[in-house]
This record gives sequence, C-alpha cells and structure tokens, in this order.
Amino acid sequence: MKQIRLVTLLVCFLSLLLPVSAAATPDEYAETRLLMGTTVEIKVEADHKTAAQKAVAGAFAEIARLEAIFSVYNPNSEISLLNKNGSGTVSPEVIAMVQRARHFSELSGGAFDISVLPMIELWRQAKKNDKLPEAAEIAERLKVIGWQNIQVQAAQKRIAFAKPGMKLDFGGIVKGYAVDQAVSILKKEGIRTGMVNAGGDLRCFGSREWRIALQNPRDPNDFITILKVRNRAVTTSGDYERYFIVDHQKISHILNPRTGYPAELSISATIVTENATDADALATAAFVLGPEKALAMMERYPKAECLVIDAQRKIHRSKGLGHYE
Repeated sequence: MKQIRLVTLLVCFLSLLLPVSAAATPDEYAETRLLMGTTVEIKVEADHKTAAQKAVAGAFAEIARLEAIFSVYNPNSEISLLNKNGSGTVSPEVIAMVQRARHFSELSGGAFDISVLPMIELWRQAKKNDKLPEAAEIAERLKVIGWQNIQVQAAQKRIAFAKPGMKLDFGGIVKGYAVDQAVSILKKEGIRTGMVNAGGDLRCFGSREWRIALQNPRDPNDFITILKVRNRAVTTSGDYERYFIVDHQKISHILNPRTGYPAELSISATIVTENATDADALATAAFVLGPEKALAMMERYPKAECLVIDAQRKIHRSKGLGHYE
C-alpha cells in the first residue's frame, strides 16, 4: 500500500516506467483511460481489431470493478464501509488481498502496512492547513497503525479491527492486483501478447520482449537503465512524480508506517518479478526500507530483483538484476 503510498492525496498522470519497445505493429491495438487515480494504458497484439477492442474493454471494466471495491474515496465501497464500521463481512477478494498484504508486512518488518490510512489522513490535513503535524499528533496516530491488529476470519468472510480508529488503504498493492486481473481477462479473451501499465505498475505477457526505461528521479530527460523483460511485472515507487508541499517543504507521498513520517532513505525503488501485485507491494517496502535493508529483503524473496536509488543518488542493484539489463 503505492503505502503507505499517499495515493489518497494526489492524482498522478505520469508514469515512472516508460515502455520504449519497437514501433507499433499493424496488429497492435492500444487504449488509455483514467482509472484508480492514474493513467492506465493497455497494449495488445491481436489478429482482428474487433477482438482486441473487446478484450481491452473487458480488462478496463475489471480495473473499474476493483476500484469500486477498494477505493477509499467511494463511501459505499467495501473498504470505506469497513473503515467506517471497524468490522464487517467482505468479499473473498478483499480477504485475499488483506492476507497478501499481511504477508508483505511481515516480510518487510512493517515497512509495508495497509493500516496506514489514519496517518495518511493526518498528512492530508497538514497539506490542507499548510502546517506540519505536531510530533504528538503523529504519536497518537501511530497507536492505531499496525497490520497485526487486522483480524481476519476467512471462513466467515469477515474482517475486524482490534483497535478503534483503524483504517485500511490498499493503495500500495491493489493497483498491481488490478493490473494482474486485467492481464487475466486479456488472456481469457484469447490475447497472446500484451502489456498493462497503470501509472508505473506494469506487466507484460507473451513472447514479445519489452524494453522499459527507468527514469532518472532527478532528471526527467535521462534514464537510469533500460530493462528487457518478457512475461514479467515491473513497478517503481519514487518521490519525484508524487509529492506535496507543506510549510514550504517538499514532502514525499510515501510514508514510513513505523514512524509516521515520510520515507527519506530512497528516492526510487524498482522491482522486477512475476506479477504486479507482489511488485507493487515490494516496491513500496523497498522504498521505505532503503537500499541496504531492501536488498536483504530480496534475499528472502528470490523471485524478485530490485534497483534502489538512495537519498545520495547512489544506485544499488540486487544480484540478479543484470539479467534484465
């Protein structure tokens, strides 16, 4: 939770990952829409344009469906109602996402935590008032943050919060999940090759090699490297596309849920792995942890590789990242 990511504050129209593969072939169809607070681009290769349009429309519909379930903006979404009531019956999909999120919270030692919404709301109010939160305010909000206090009763399809005032925000994982679900829809519709990019959460599938340029966080006209990937997801979390100003200070949108303050050890973290759900959560965790602990986390998650740029602009790579460069 892309969280930990302060996606509840800002709308991002730019991608941190830029596909730079060869020019479109005659049988390539592409479409872009605004969903989940970002630009979502879908590209597919198909024998007939009508079939491609149908598949892409279905993929977009799936992303919209998930947005309606997980959005904290929609007062009637399952998550908004859960946050309001502190407990409730939810869909199996929400149960599964909570359990997956808890896995990454444990893996990252709490650097990823979907219960961070109360702190996000505090910083949102700080932005509105143009005044930094007091230390006492942050300390008070920290009391209701903690993934261990999310109680899951899977058989009863029920979730409850152990502490009053807890709230969930899936912004650091659900966009990746939506990308994965969109890819599943495309495959079911017979699409063999394609790519879904939701504002920096990207997944490609099929035999085609995609070349993904990683933007230099401090120079929009420069790139750190170009990744060459097939059947992989690539996600970047950074402090350069999404931020806000409070009391003349530039504040990162990514909070450290363990301290309540914006994460400052990294300026960018990129993950390459098998699916976008995991890449989304891991990228957020890696950004919060900083390069040393992020690389250590990757040792416990061998299916993923990462590239982290620290606050001094030094680049750190996991051992296997070179396979994609």
